[in-house]
Amino acid sequence: MRLPIRYRIILPFTVLLVFVGVVGTGVASARLASAASAQFDASLLHSSLQAHQLLSQLDANRMADLRRATDTVGVPEALGSGDLGMLDRLLIPVTANVADASIQLYVLDARGNEVLGIKGTPAGPSSIDISGATAFAAEPTVVKVLAGVGGTDRLVFLRNQRPEPTVYWTGSVRNAGGRIVGAVLVGEPLAEIAAGIPGSIFYDLSGTRLVTTVRTPPVASSTIRKAITPVNTVGADDTQSGHTYGAVFSTWTMRGSQFGFLAMQANADWLVSAAAQVRWILTLVFTAAALLTLLVGTATASRLTRPIELLVRSMQAVSAGDLKQRATIASTDEIGYLARTFNEMTASLDEKTAALEETTFASIEALARAIDARDPSTFGHSARVAAVSMEIADAMQLPSADREALRRGALLHDIGKIGVEDRVLRKPGPLTAWERDEMREHARIGYDMLKGLRFLQPSLPGVLHHHERWDGNGYPTGLDGAAIPMLVRILAVADVFDALTSDRPYRQGLSIEAASVAIWNEAGRQFDPDVVTAFLARRPAIEASLRNMRTAEATIVTPEAA
Repeated sequence: MRLPIRYRIILPFTVLLVFVGVVGTGVASARLASAASAQFDASLLHSSLQAHQLLSQLDANRMADLRRATDTVGVPEALGSGDLGMLDRLLIPVTANVADASIQLYVLDARGNEVLGIKGTPAGPSSIDISGATAFAAEPTVVKVLAGVGGTDRLVFLRNQRPEPTVYWTGSVRNAGGRIVGAVLVGEPLAEIAAGIPGSIFYDLSGTRLVTTVRTPPVASSTIRKAITPVNTVGADDTQSGHTYGAVFSTWTMRGSQFGFLAMQANADWLVSAAAQVRWILTLVFTAAALLTLLVGTATASRLTRPIELLVRSMQAVSAGDLKQRATIASTDEIGYLARTFNEMTASLDEKTAALEETTFASIEALARAIDARDPSTFGHSARVAAVSMEIADAMQLPSADREALRRGALLHDIGKIGVEDRVLRKPGPLTAWERDEMREHARIGYDMLKGLRFLQPSLPGVLHHHERWDGNGYPTGLDGAAIPMLVRILAVADVFDALTSDRPYRQGLSIEAASVAIWNEAGRQFDPDVVTAFLARRPAIEASLRNMRTAEATIVTPEAA
């Protein structure tokens, strides 16, 4: 079914508007979501670093408490003589000076038996009844301290005991002669340590959770544990009970010994909500703009095409012989007048269609120029490629219709780069294999963008095939030799020549002479030899044209830079 003229006019704009809106909304949403995600990850990593700093400060504080206990005057003598009353009087002040109420202090004799225990409470420190206790006698770390192995006097260890895991700092007590007469342990429950680090979760080496300060702690799976190193953290995302969380895992190390793993978790609901909100806002803005544009366009098209549609219906009625339906058409003279009017309006419609096509092309060309401008090193590239292509076309005496198709194809050949990410498009160094594959997609993306516009059909081969090679090693389809359309062969030479003579972040552009030699060397391999011959014949004109264009571009760019 043929569409009414008004819809045929508005349809290309509708397709382009929808495409640009969908792509623009998707790209903008992805960029904003990526930026918010990076900010969230950076915040999590900062929390992890702060947690380790707090653990280091805690370790320093407890070692200072331990040092005060072992170095208090009279402690070695009282411990050596078994004077528990004296030990109690000497060490309770040490415990009282510790800010944490639940600090534990134990004194062991030379055999590892507990002889004194002091526990801090909100009301003050008090002694613990530990008569006959030997809980620490077999602890490897305590054994090392009591034996003075390796000259180590002060160590730290984790004891996963009931009712709660506890971290202990232990140091030997030496008499005046340097002999070890016992040891002191300063312990702090892991739950209290975690309470000072909001959002923290502690795990042992097997991944078993020891203490958590969050309601929905993540699982320290074997995959995560294997990926964690002392210099490498691992991120993990999780969704529980309709909420999204992010976590970062790291090693839990104190004084060179790894006790397990430490995770810092944060709620990511705001991140998901923000991304959804941005997506909805962009969608609503695009939808409103699209509806307004379509409404205005449809109204304008209807106003312009209404006389034509009325005329067509009248002519159909006349040709069918149903003059009763058209009382206004009463004589042969009137029919002749109507025919002349129809011819005049048809000519006017052709003019308006051509103007509409030119307006559509100008809009698409502006988009292509904007894409060139995403990277300062490619600013004006498409316009220069078009100029060089026209010079080669003159040398090869192409018909005017082919010249126009070539010009449009050259101006739009890189429009598909709208679908290539900036990090790939603007990368200053060599591309990886994956990045090269993504960059090569721009030819198909550009073709898919424009293939629905009938008036651009002659130019589409240039958009799709401008990276094909004469020897068949190009992309995206591997065409070779004469199978490559002539307009594409011309465009390929012009495209490479401008790229060679343009500066890039990773190299300086070649001179006209050097670039021409490079083009000549590729004749019969990358390029059609006949096109290369035509290019070289027009080189003086090409050089003059490019010099003028680059001067004009510099005039445009310089004020903005200032």
